[in-house]
Amino acid sequence: MNDAQPTAPSRVRGWVARTGPGTILFAAAALLSGVLLLHFMSRQTFWRDEWDFLLHRRGWGLDTFFHPFVEQLLAIPVLIYRVLQSTFGMDSPVPYQLVAVLLFVLSVVMLFVYARRRMGEWLALAVTLPILFLGPSWDDLLFPFQMALFGSIVCGIGALLVLERRDRTGDIVAMVLLIVCLFFFDLGVAFVAGATVELAFGRDRFRRAYVVAVPTFLWLLWYAGWGHDAETFISLKNFAYAPSYIADGLASSIATLVGLGSINFNAPRSPLEWGRPLLVLAAVVFGWRLYRLGRISDRLAATLAILLGFWFLSGLNTNPLAPAEVGRYQYIGIILLVLVIAELMRGVVVGRIATAIVVFVGVTAALANAPELFDASDGIADQSVREKGGLAALELARDQVDPNLQLTEENSDVNYLLLLDAGDYLSAVDAYGSPAYSPEELASAPEPARVAADKVSGAALRLGLSPAPGGRTGPCVTRTLSEGHPATAPGGVIMRSPGPGIQVALRRYATESFPLALGTLTPGRPELIQIPIDRSTRIWTIQLSGTGAVDVCDRAP
Repeated sequence: MNDAQPTAPSRVRGWVARTGPGTILFAAAALLSGVLLLHFMSRQTFWRDEWDFLLHRRGWGLDTFFHPFVEQLLAIPVLIYRVLQSTFGMDSPVPYQLVAVLLFVLSVVMLFVYARRRMGEWLALAVTLPILFLGPSWDDLLFPFQMALFGSIVCGIGALLVLERRDRTGDIVAMVLLIVCLFFFDLGVAFVAGATVELAFGRDRFRRAYVVAVPTFLWLLWYAGWGHDAETFISLKNFAYAPSYIADGLASSIATLVGLGSINFNAPRSPLEWGRPLLVLAAVVFGWRLYRLGRISDRLAATLAILLGFWFLSGLNTNPLAPAEVGRYQYIGIILLVLVIAELMRGVVVGRIATAIVVFVGVTAALANAPELFDASDGIADQSVREKGGLAALELARDQVDPNLQLTEENSDVNYLLLLDAGDYLSAVDAYGSPAYSPEELASAPEPARVAADKVSGAALRLGLSPAPGGRTGPCVTRTLSEGHPATAPGGVIMRSPGPGIQVALRRYATESFPLALGTLTPGRPELIQIPIDRSTRIWTIQLSGTGAVDVCDRAP
């Protein structure tokens, strides 16, 4: 009798054999994806739609969670943001980013599990690798707000998996997952439609009808109470163009899945260039596979309904900013496409050489998609620098700013989508902390942050030229136009130009430019720049440009 214990190498080989090398490689790739995304996000702050959740949904009433965002039900993402904001505050976006990345990675894990059951671990690895590094969908992967999509995918695929049990426990779990799927994002409508199609094919369709009836009833209840007030782009024109929109959506997803849909930021191209020919080829293969199958299975019909339903609903509600090939749709489109591919591949035996070729294509596609994540991350980091600089200036001007002031791209160098106003932002800062630079950090921040700070300060303090009132002035000097003049007088600065065309600009934090253009001096008329006192100790500097000289006087307080 041999009592020898297995050696470490043999235990490792046994674990690899039990787990599967393809599964282990997927796990490593998923871990790498998560680490990379967190690294990219470490340079960014809250941005875009996140401000709606952080500033305008701070209560705990039903309206906070069920009021539609645009036209969408996002009750669970709002709940997540409320819990995180109440627990961790707004000083750092890291907790929000962690939740989003975990949900994204989990969504791809769920897809891998689904695909592996149908076509084996190696083909499942091939179709999920490009999604883990899906650069064309950077505005999903690098945007914590899109946890709405990730959570909906996790619950939708989970519902499909437990429906396969065909028992009461599985059906109840599927029903709950479909409800959560709907409350994460409106993609849940497509998953409920797919589950309805699958159950309709079964003999026990009436006994199991509650699986989709309850989620549908709850969604209709929400629509009656809140959703019907939402603005949409649904129109007969969109309905007529829906088939074309669906075709372009499928074409874009196919091209991006195989790495031919990535957009080079320096030489942009549409994924439809490769996608449309690939769609024709895919249609031929699909028809041939259906012919070999002889019939459409319940699950294949369900996944087709989910895929086509998503693209149809997206096309029905499209607008000029949401074409089918837009990057943020590709994450969803590819995952739903892979669900269909997995069903078509069920039972197909693929040889080693063919499998190796498919895995090679998957790896190549992942490598082709990934660079766009790096490029987009740099762009978001630059925007975050401007955000933190502008918001720091807003906080410094809190004693003077109009609470109704809205930050726009014009007055802050950042497009806040009209979601950030001074009153709500400063109120949230008082309650939850600040994501902005501190005054000390702002002084040494990159130049774009300091430029944004000067622009926001100008808007918050309402800086501009105005006719100088009569009265006593302080010391006056004649300035040539190559000189800067410190704007330090408590009463402001009065300027008079004898000639036309003298431009006036200001800066406080910027060092390479004068970002705040105040306009042109009226010849012969004294004009005043009055700068209200805020919480910054940094002085302003005036720039005069044009030809000639200008009399500059400190106005007596």
